[in-house]
Amino acid sequence: MSPSIKRPRSDGRCVHCRGVASTKDHVFPDSWYPESTLRDVQRWTVPSCSNCNRDLGLIEKEVFVRLGLCVNPAKVTATGISKRVVRSFGIGVEDLDEDEARIRAALKNEVLKSAKPYSDEAKPHLLPGIGPHPEALAEQQLQIDIPADKLYEVARKIARGCEFWFSNGRIVESPYQIEIFFAHQAHVPDVVRMFSHFDAFHLGPGFRVRRGVAHDEPLSAIYEVVIWDSLIFYATILVPTPGPVALHETG
Repeated sequence: MSPSIKRPRSDGRCVHCRGVASTKDHVFPDSWYPESTLRDVQRWTVPSCSNCNRDLGLIEKEVFVRLGLCVNPAKVTATGISKRVVRSFGIGVEDLDEDEARIRAALKNEVLKSAKPYSDEAKPHLLPGIGPHPEALAEQQLQIDIPADKLYEVARKIARGCEFWFSNGRIVESPYQIEIFFAHQAHVPDVVRMFSHFDAFHLGPGFRVRRGVAHDEPLSAIYEVVIWDSLIFYATILVPTPGPVALHETG
């Protein structure tokens, strides 16, 4: 059996825009769960309005097809992800009608038009946990551009959803703000050591979340989120204060 958390009670608001909730949104997009996910794994959802659910779904798809091309398909934690991306391009899918085939072909062309051979010049911009696969020559691999604004939006959405579940239905509101940091673990060893003291919560093999909170400030929280045992990002939920932050964004 997989560990689970009792579903928090909703106050009827959308966790994203704080309007009236009319549907549910997956914290980790449903299509992002690897095929190796067991049936009893919780697939967290949060209250959402239809507009946020629709708009975030489109952003998630745009990010997914790019990240899914970059993750190592041999990883158990990412089983079926790359295959799912290929199918979204219409490759190997039979009986598509003309309109759907055209939509999928357009998606494939949009994603691949920016692809180019990997270069060491891209190293400063690599996402943590996503980079050249060691089992193949770097010069034989491609680099894929991922829109930064959309990647950050998906990360903030995941952080909002995690906080809803870990903090008894909390919706993050002003003056608290969510900040996202993509930092290679080698560059933030103190942060890595700090999170090693926190319990890890696994939503199947695809997602791992660690949450820390200060005893004297229970509404402030920090998160480490690992997707497919590959992409790593950190999130803070804090009242903004002047001055530098502990994590340094890269790429």
